[in-house]
Amino acid sequence: MLNTRLTSSVGIESNFTTFEANSDLWQHFRISYQIPVLLLLSLLFYVQIKSRTNQSPESRPPCERVIEQAERTNRKNGHENAGFLSKEAGFAPLKTITALPPSHHVWDQLSVDLPRLVQNQTVREAVTQMPVLDASAKALPDIYLQRAATILGMTAHVFVRMQGSEPLTLKYDDHSNILPPSLLKPWTTVCKRLGRDKPALTYVDGVVANFTSTGAPSPSEVTLDNLQLLVPTVGTIEERTFVGIMIEINAKTVPILHEIIQAQRCVLAKDSDSLKVTLRHLHQQIKQVTRILAKLNANRSFKDHINPILWTLTVANLGIPWVRGAVGAAGTAHPFFHMMDEFTGRSDYNTGIGKEAQIVRASYPIHWRQFLEAVKQVSVSQYVKASNDEDLKCLWQTVTSSYFGNDGLLGFHRRKVFGFLAVSFRIGRSTTINGLGRRRRAEPWQEANQELENARLERDRSDQTESEVKVDPSSNQIYTSQLITHNSKEAGFWFAANGAVYDASPFMQKHPGGDIVIDLCSGQDITDSLVAVGHLTNPTTRNILEKYRIGKLARPRLTSPEENELYLAAVDLGKKAAEMENVHRANFQILNGKLTNLDEPGILTPKKARHLHDAKKRLRSEHLPALASLVALVLDSLAELNIKLDLFSARTRIQTLLGSDSMSGETVMLSNYQAAVATLCADLADLVGVKEHTSSLLATLEDSESGIHHPRWTKGVADSLNEIVNHLVKLA
Repeated sequence: MLNTRLTSSVGIESNFTTFEANSDLWQHFRISYQIPVLLLLSLLFYVQIKSRTNQSPESRPPCERVIEQAERTNRKNGHENAGFLSKEAGFAPLKTITALPPSHHVWDQLSVDLPRLVQNQTVREAVTQMPVLDASAKALPDIYLQRAATILGMTAHVFVRMQGSEPLTLKYDDHSNILPPSLLKPWTTVCKRLGRDKPALTYVDGVVANFTSTGAPSPSEVTLDNLQLLVPTVGTIEERTFVGIMIEINAKTVPILHEIIQAQRCVLAKDSDSLKVTLRHLHQQIKQVTRILAKLNANRSFKDHINPILWTLTVANLGIPWVRGAVGAAGTAHPFFHMMDEFTGRSDYNTGIGKEAQIVRASYPIHWRQFLEAVKQVSVSQYVKASNDEDLKCLWQTVTSSYFGNDGLLGFHRRKVFGFLAVSFRIGRSTTINGLGRRRRAEPWQEANQELENARLERDRSDQTESEVKVDPSSNQIYTSQLITHNSKEAGFWFAANGAVYDASPFMQKHPGGDIVIDLCSGQDITDSLVAVGHLTNPTTRNILEKYRIGKLARPRLTSPEENELYLAAVDLGKKAAEMENVHRANFQILNGKLTNLDEPGILTPKKARHLHDAKKRLRSEHLPALASLVALVLDSLAELNIKLDLFSARTRIQTLLGSDSMSGETVMLSNYQAAVATLCADLADLVGVKEHTSSLLATLEDSESGIHHPRWTKGVADSLNEIVNHLVKLA
């Protein structure tokens, strides 16, 4: 417009020049005319530009205003302690501090030494001997606070969770009950300066601010492949991948954040057509986040897999708080989920995870809290709901389903978590970071799964649970005596579900949830687990399952209730025996895996020795009593049949095992790799013996040709039970 007007004025000037080029009158007229015109044009240009760039606050998206204010505040402060928030990096830091001042180099060195200290189990000794450094503003400038919080917070959790023998469920009244002053005093000061009520390892410390990237062209392009953790605790692929994927998801939040701003702009302008374009972009970006989460692959056939057993003993338990009332740095603290919850209009937070999310949000940096409030100020969900545009509503449904639908991000996340926790709890984990799994003694991973599903449904009240698909098993009959023996690479990996038996051996290397979880579930009936993850209701998964169905789980025809009780007791014993064998076999992965990046093959490190020692204690204090109790139930059921069997010795020894302290006595710490291999092999042989003889017992009970008074029946039962007891006594 300005150029057009200037051209017009030049044209007028040319006309006058033609007539009076040399007259004084013309010179006077030209000057008197040109100056006001130019002033007027300049004024119009200024007003036009001002109207474009200086809109009223009410006409601009609240999210955009909050981000710009956060950027100004952080620039003025010279640091981002009030919260990472920018258009360029989203919820990630614009600048990462990689070193503290020389006065605090001890902490920097500690962050480098953590994997070695963990491997040697000398964390507590090193930290206790560390000098008490001054963390006041005079000694430690504000710009270094976040790095200090990450180092001290990670070290505190390593101090408690990676060396001591404190149970995961143990809670202290205060940090001073366990942390030395060299760590607690500066950590308390740093957290207080960051606006936290108490010392705590937050999600910001452990994930959001715990990385640097030199290969990413922009903050939104940070990926697992181009980032490095600033404070690794063990330095393994499990730690780097698990934390790195959360960081990559945070990077992919940047374009989503911009689309949310654009969505608010469309709502303010009542521009439904542009909003549709924005929603299509959002749908694709949420799907991309789901693909990033899929990198958490537990299948050992993949190069960059995460071994869930090694993950359990390193990363998984690190964030569990040990002070009453403290909230751990769990995945519920990821800002992406909170942003999407507000954007999609979540209003209910009544589940356990929902309540935890609100507590976590209250501890967020101020800039994050302001941004989440800004998302609510212009509600896209309410705009769509009030619209008569059916295409817009359909697109909104697509976006929300891609986030919290059963086949969307949160549904995929729940199933992914289930696979990891099913392994984690089986090998001894007692709780999650947010305390799930403690209320359910049997299969505690089911509790965590249900909580996640309840939290998902809290977002999507319209979601309907699919009905279970009934499948008629093939006529091939497979008895429990056969099922429990197929739980190894040599015999194959079978499992039962919903009355059918499946051979998962060919599917092991393809299973998205990992091969280890199939290994640990083999030889057992896992109907409840498959129902929990939707595998028996999802048509696609059902079709995959059917490819591996080999028969139906059969039961013998028994003539009396007493025989039926005996058989069911033996079935329970068989399932437990197979489960215990599977769990114990996992100890070889601990022995031969990498619990720190410094571990070498054939070396028993102090950390590995401690975990194997804990596994042995659990075998004697939990698993053996459980097996002995089940044997006692079998013996009691036999007594109801009034059959003469030579089981006096077996009964006496079982009662001795259950009534003595022999199974909970002191366990010797393994001294070297060869001793560890020998001990694990000996224990595994006895557990296999328990399972094999339980299989023989079941086969005898399943034999329809010989009744309970037949000599072959009585001898088979007596021999099997005596051998089972022999192996249990050896294990004790």
